Amino acid sequence: MKMWLRSARSGLAVLTWAAAAVAGAQQPAADLTGVYTKEGASLAILQGDAETLVYYGAGFPQGQSVGTCECALVLQKKEAPDRWTLKSQDANDAWTLRVEEKRLLLEGRAPKCCAVGWPGAGAFNRSDVKPPQSCKVTAERAYFHAPDAKTTQRKTFVVAGDSVQAHVPAFEPDFVSGRFVAPNKKVTVGQLKLAQLNCAEAEAGAEANNGVDLTGYTGKWVRVQRKGKGYVIQKPCSANNPNFTLKPNGDMTIDSGQEEESFKVTSILPGVNPGTYALEVTRVEDTSSSDDVEWVVVDKKKEIVSLKSDTGFFQKAQLFVREDKQAGIPVKAEACK
Repeated sequence: MKMWLRSARSGLAVLTWAAAAVAGAQQPAADLTGVYTKEGASLAILQGDAETLVYYGAGFPQGQSVGTCECALVLQKKEAPDRWTLKSQDANDAWTLRVEEKRLLLEGRAPKCCAVGWPGAGAFNRSDVKPPQSCKVTAERAYFHAPDAKTTQRKTFVVAGDSVQAHVPAFEPDFVSGRFVAPNKKVTVGQLKLAQLNCAEAEAGAEANNGVDLTGYTGKWVRVQRKGKGYVIQKPCSANNPNFTLKPNGDMTIDSGQEEESFKVTSILPGVNPGTYALEVTRVEDTSSSDDVEWVVVDKKKEIVSLKSDTGFFQKAQLFVREDKQAGIPVKAEACK
């Protein structure tokens, strides 16, 4: 018997991030599939007949900077309809999702996917939910893959032209988690190759992107420079290394090394190419002055981005790495006279 999935006109949902196998578990009456948001954080849930996918992304105060969480989670067991136990997909961190009448509460203990200082819990109103991002399948066959270390290919697939939904993180992974509702109401969940989906075209100009959801962008970013095939952080003798800090509410502080300026990110839209975004940045002291900044993901593994604008601080297309991801990049200190 051919193991392939035909397109359904409705009931399709693909949700990016996280993954979880629930062998033999019975789904609760309420389907929690959707993206739950609050200022500076989002919780994405995808439910299927045999698997459930969860992803948590957040920014939180960390001294004078901003810490982040980027957590792909695996549902281990539904202890009860209102209590799920989870684990990190790439670690043994223990998590609990409490399903309350009006909110969802995610709890974890010092997870490795969160920076130091995360408060240990994140709550989301169940009313603050929206459908996942809409995408089109572009490959002749886009196979589902298992959410395991090898991303093992399965036999089931969707076909070109199928409409799916996805929640693609700012640092686009090679695989995103997907959910498909077949005409017979069977719900299949698994990993799909992002390169076989066209999400930017479907979302371009969508109102949801004007909501300025900064999850995945927040934190302190420090300038790096290319050196051969790698990168290096140049440490000036008498000034700070140029950097910028982006907060969940859109506040952006740019430190050129010798002075700071305050800005506000007022919109984010996906670019034409994968991994590119267009930010509108407004100067706080002069709201009539704004710049269009191109944000390009240069190195997904190292989380290095390029920012470029026609004027101002980003005029020379500088490279930046998130501060909590800079370990392993050598620092070259300038000789002080």
